[in-house]
Amino acid sequence: MSEDLQMAAQVHYAFLPDDYEDERLSIATTLRPLRAIGGDFCSILPLGKNHILTCICDAVGHDVAAALFASRINSYVLTHARADLLPCELVAGLNAYLCKRLASTGMYATFYALLFDFESGCMNLAGAAHPPVLQLEKGQDMCREWPSGTTFLGIEDPMPVVCGSEYLRLSAGDRFLIYSDGLIEVDNVAGRAFGVEGLSGSFRAQRNLSGQALNKAILQQAESYAAEGFKDDVLLMSISLK
Repeated sequence: MSEDLQMAAQVHYAFLPDDYEDERLSIATTLRPLRAIGGDFCSILPLGKNHILTCICDAVGHDVAAALFASRINSYVLTHARADLLPCELVAGLNAYLCKRLASTGMYATFYALLFDFESGCMNLAGAAHPPVLQLEKGQDMCREWPSGTTFLGIEDPMPVVCGSEYLRLSAGDRFLIYSDGLIEVDNVAGRAFGVEGLSGSFRAQRNLSGQALNKAILQQAESYAAEGFKDDVLLMSISLK
């Protein structure tokens, strides 16, 4: 790795959020880049006393260009996020920005946003071509999947599919996983993908763990499943409501 690339990676990943915890929830973030630098990134933004926004993006590619594209997404989120801005509104604005500024690059990204509203006791979530968020409710044995409601960011404005969102009640003990597709698109020796099904099974099996211990256990199981290890950047965020 060149010294310049090493420094670029150090600067880029220095802006990844630290793990977050308060009296209402905890969020643990784990990144496994395929190469020195890549296009997976995330944000954790407290918005006043009663709101927290969590976002993840996956820009196409595994290089400096992907990292720059992801950093522009993160910068947009940091400067435009508000407690009264719903995830679908954030998605639409972000897509318009990328199409206006970066359409000539031919690059695009997936994205998912979760807005926790502790004042109303609800959360709103919306995704753009990103893998489904997994929810494991307290006392339940099966995970619920919350798929993205619209298409990739950065290709067409307005988006060809109107953004759809979900409202959920916040319940103590509920858990969520947000992740990039590198985690589920690994194959075993038979050529079968780990997939959302495998991730859901791992999540249920490790439900007594939390934080970085949970993330580590899930990543280890996925990597053990893979015949040739991870072939893409992997970013995993686990959220636990207290």
